[in-house]
Amino acid sequence: MTSRRLIIVAHDVAATALALPLSFLLRWGGVEFGVRLQPIGITCALALPLAILAYWALRLDRSPWKYVSLADLNRIALAVVVPAIFLALVDFLSRGELIVPRTVPIIYWLVQTALLAGPRIAYRLYRARRRERRAGRLDRVPVLVAGTDDEADQLIGRLRRDPTNPLEPVALLAIKPRQVGDRIRQVPILGTLAELDEVLRKLDIRGVRPRRLILTRSALRDTAGIDELLARARALGLATVRPNEGLTDVGTADAPLTLAPVSIDDLLGRSARELDLAPARDLIRGRRVLVTGAGGSIGSELCRQIAALGAAELMLLDQSELALWTAGREIEAAYPALPLARHLGSVADGPDLRSAFARFRPHLVFHAAALKHVDIAEAHVLAAVRTNTLGTDEVARAATEAGVICAVFISTDKAVHPVSVLGATKRAGELVWGTRGRSGGITRFLSVRFGNVLGSSGSVIPLFTEQLKRGGPITVTHPEVERYFMTIREAVRLVLMASALGTNGPDLSPTFVLDMGEPVRIVDLARRMIRLAGLEPDVDMPIVFTGLRPGERLTEALEFRDEALGPTTIPGVRATDPSLPVAEIVEAALAALRQAATLRDEGAALRALARLIPGYAPHLPSERETLPAA
Repeated sequence: MTSRRLIIVAHDVAATALALPLSFLLRWGGVEFGVRLQPIGITCALALPLAILAYWALRLDRSPWKYVSLADLNRIALAVVVPAIFLALVDFLSRGELIVPRTVPIIYWLVQTALLAGPRIAYRLYRARRRERRAGRLDRVPVLVAGTDDEADQLIGRLRRDPTNPLEPVALLAIKPRQVGDRIRQVPILGTLAELDEVLRKLDIRGVRPRRLILTRSALRDTAGIDELLARARALGLATVRPNEGLTDVGTADAPLTLAPVSIDDLLGRSARELDLAPARDLIRGRRVLVTGAGGSIGSELCRQIAALGAAELMLLDQSELALWTAGREIEAAYPALPLARHLGSVADGPDLRSAFARFRPHLVFHAAALKHVDIAEAHVLAAVRTNTLGTDEVARAATEAGVICAVFISTDKAVHPVSVLGATKRAGELVWGTRGRSGGITRFLSVRFGNVLGSSGSVIPLFTEQLKRGGPITVTHPEVERYFMTIREAVRLVLMASALGTNGPDLSPTFVLDMGEPVRIVDLARRMIRLAGLEPDVDMPIVFTGLRPGERLTEALEFRDEALGPTTIPGVRATDPSLPVAEIVEAALAALRQAATLRDEGAALRALARLIPGYAPHLPSERETLPAA
């Protein structure tokens, strides 16, 4: 045993030897205590080794006092319960020979906890102040912290505990005005994000001039104020930085802080919903699950979350060898005990698909395979028809034949009143899926519709990041274009929760629509990313508007005008029982699309989509400009 541990043990034994008789003294007073000294001594002698045993069992000697934490204090309180319970039983077990009043165990617990915890807390405070005094002797670099959340508290504590780091938090900027005037670890909150100039003026009066502004996550999520804050900070000569999550790389006096990768949640401007995943876990656990498009952004996240929820077996289906290999390797590394199957193939290949379903015999199917880029689908009509519409029908047929319990179709906001080939083929997929769900059989067919997911392949965030690395310019199609956004993780969670709800619900073939909040202007995202990189939009980094591409529109919608969406028991998920065309109309459209695909007749395919989808007015090949191959 080390000398440090011996000192801790000696202290705890001495504290216990003092606390036990002191409890009786406080209860009885000096006269009664002296009269009953012998039975009190016997009781204390019996309780002392029991207390020491409890301290050893909870490893109180293995927690250095300079690092004492709330968890250590909880262990102390628990350890003291053991001798306190013993004291409560003594009077009963001794049949009155050793009298222990009922209040003594309570007094003992309070006194003993104070004697064990008090010196530990005092020592930690002493060490912390000594570190701060040492750090104060360095040439400190004053910094501002934007945000007043737990991250700000942790950051201030970390900087002050590290005597080698010269950064000194001198003030905080609050998100809410009511926080102004408060303090976090004695650092004053001098103003709000919008009052940066006034805060700097106050600090100038004190002779303090911050050189950096550290952004916490709460500041980044204040979408109303962060852009102005970033612009003002740059104008005032403050370098804006975002520490990494571990708060381990916050810079030195001479070197700039490292700008950590900006979280997708930060750009979204809101926190992801916290959900009780028990219904999704009940749906997934112990079942065989098949995911189409498993190598894509949505498909791979589905696979990760399905594996985490306890699937019995998982099959990954994708037509890209690289995507299939990458997704499979990740799942195998994270969940080595999960039986994993891979199938390389296209959802448009009906016989091959049915063979895979028959071999794997899935209980649940998540159909995420799709062509999803507007410009590529517009230039390759037949490929979009084969994958997004005919492939969806093949998956539905295979699911029915295999006796799948539930099959879930991942749709898109572009399917609402579509103006593009992508939207039209996905809307046709919705209609096919819903019609198959009403044709009898045990399989429940559910559709989940949502907008853009931040960070997915081809989305604007990776594009803007790459353009920033190249030095610009940042390209945006139109200054007014806006989209609904959600993180991939949150979208997939809601998909799984909606699937659990739909599987057990009474409605036929419902369509679930995810609540994605307010739409976001793409140019605003671009400007925020530029400012977070320490640059000024249109000054250091130009934004170029390239014009809307064929099939694009300024705004998207998540629901049809005649859809009656109602709330569900899941926050962020609404549902409708959509009106579907009669099965004969859908079958006729599918037959026409199959023939058009066989004959490679784009015009016939577009006309078939227009007949199936009211309001869709495609540009036929004779009317369309020649599109470049993607």
